[in-house]
Amino acid sequence: MTRRLPRPRRPLSADAYIHHATRGLPRAERLDAAAELRAHLTERMQEHQAHGFSPEEAEYLAVRGMGDPQPVNRGLLGHAFTHRAGWLTLAALLVGGLGWTAYREWLPPREGAQFSPMNQRDINALFSDKDAPRGTYQGVTLTYPRGTKAVLYVMVSSTENKYRPEQVSLFSKNLVNDEEQNFRGRIPGSYRYQERLLLSAWRMTCDGQERSGIYKTGYGLPSPFENSGISAYSGPGGMSVGACANPSVRLHRATQTLNTTPPTQETHTVPPDGAGAIFNDHRPLNLNEWRVLYRLRVDPEADPNTYSPMPTGPASAKARGTYVAVMPLDHVPNNADEYSWGGMSVGFKGEQPIPLPPLVTDQPGG
Repeated sequence: MTRRLPRPRRPLSADAYIHHATRGLPRAERLDAAAELRAHLTERMQEHQAHGFSPEEAEYLAVRGMGDPQPVNRGLLGHAFTHRAGWLTLAALLVGGLGWTAYREWLPPREGAQFSPMNQRDINALFSDKDAPRGTYQGVTLTYPRGTKAVLYVMVSSTENKYRPEQVSLFSKNLVNDEEQNFRGRIPGSYRYQERLLLSAWRMTCDGQERSGIYKTGYGLPSPFENSGISAYSGPGGMSVGACANPSVRLHRATQTLNTTPPTQETHTVPPDGAGAIFNDHRPLNLNEWRVLYRLRVDPEADPNTYSPMPTGPASAKARGTYVAVMPLDHVPNNADEYSWGGMSVGFKGEQPIPLPPLVTDQPGG
């Protein structure tokens, strides 16, 4: 195997040396430095010629005696970016910085509902909410899809009124002003409205009945793309003052015969299916479609001794339910503060009724 020897580098002339050594300097400084270097090289060339070297040999020896022009150039410039490694480092920093800027400015966060356990910020929010009951909370980060103009939050529960079998509490939020403020100065499409919801089963006693509703609280998430300077933002709303004013479902009380002498009976309240369930997954959030975030189910005919936070399977005809759901809208509803409901649908004046999700399904929880 033969090894190819590297080609010898062509020696620099005095002009080439001066050009490399003064590259990148402002014009005035470059002329001054070039004149000083040329004088020094000319002096050395004259010394070599006095010792009998030809003009070409004297020039070669004078340039070689000056050394590599790159360190001289870096010293004149005062930084290291005349070296190849310095330029590569600068290029890597620029590409990385531009990539991060593009990611933050142009690529929006992932749309949808991200279910997860509570984090430290959630705990701080609950401590600041004096009405929040103790319990296990499901956290949900909502990133609304592009084109969302308003959000509907709805709480629905079963009732025992055959003429109106559901109770509905609806709240709407107009996002048009937020979008207009946050789009300003940004590439279109980079902004997404985000908020964090905390949901938990809420035990209460209303008119002597033990009931369960869903407590809903949360906070807005400031977007990294926000460009308006706005720091005031509200979290999810829709909770009425007073536990019994919100939709809730009557809990089932089961009587059990104890194996005692003599036999005795004990009556206890059965927790609703879905209470304490914690999901950790991502679900889509589409325009003009409901997304149920938290669901409870009460089934009087289910076995009260086989309770599980996340049961599955069909429910009986006597099952009751309650849930919290959200819907991102591609428009702002007419007179959003006034709505009507009935027949498992809600409506606004002059608009088509919006069907609600079913109260009871085979999958309690989210």
